Amino acid sequence: MREARGNGTGWAISPTLYWRLFRFSPLIMLIGMAAGGVLIIRSILVWGVEDEGYSFGLDIPISGAVLVLWAAAATLLLVPPPAIRARTANGSGSGSALVWPLGRRFRVWNVVAVPFCGVLVAMALFLIPSALGWDSTAPTDVWIALPIAVLMTAFVAAFNWMILRSPLHGVELTPTHLIARGYFWSRRYSRLSIVSVNAVQLRWWPSLVLTMLMNRDVDYTVELTLDDGRQPLLLASNSNERDVEIGAEIIRAWRIAAPSAQISAGS
Repeated sequence: MREARGNGTGWAISPTLYWRLFRFSPLIMLIGMAAGGVLIIRSILVWGVEDEGYSFGLDIPISGAVLVLWAAAATLLLVPPPAIRARTANGSGSGSALVWPLGRRFRVWNVVAVPFCGVLVAMALFLIPSALGWDSTAPTDVWIALPIAVLMTAFVAAFNWMILRSPLHGVELTPTHLIARGYFWSRRYSRLSIVSVNAVQLRWWPSLVLTMLMNRDVDYTVELTLDDGRQPLLLASNSNERDVEIGAEIIRAWRIAAPSAQISAGS
């Protein structure tokens, strides 16, 4: 198994191991979300609430240990070996490669948010039952409360699905296809069907919605032009202007398969 050393970090990870972690990253994030939710909620109940009914249990150290293991896996996911970062026209030889600058701006923050999202999920689980009168001490008008609860639950589910996919956000290049890994699903585009690749500035609703979700200005991403006239925006590939320009240039070189085009993806 060939080893690839990280960018001056002093440790190495096998590209094969990284791809395995990458493919299962939503499951890894789900484990971190569950462990984080349990640890935070139980810690608050034990040490933050004056109620003798809540006591220290094995679930606290167990969830803490799981969270440490999750943090180690998440760190590996955030530092891919150079061997699988797309730098040349064909990505990484005959295999797949990641266009790492695309989606990089919010990648770390989204992963860091994973354990805290576990609390959000736990709260959302009670929205619909409460609206249906599960808590008899809090009378509600079901015709008003239920639609609101359903909408809030759907929003939490969608938001957390985006967070679970956060290590995937961006672009993967294979010898024959570009795989755009988005917020909710992945799309595949044949290499031969891509006519042009452009770094574009987001406007109107895409910029507004993403800016609200990320709490930061979201301005730039990649736009493809396909041979059938479609121009899909790769929204989850958004980043700062320089990252998007570098990512677009890497994809252009891959598309035209110019072996001499040496492009640095950065660290």
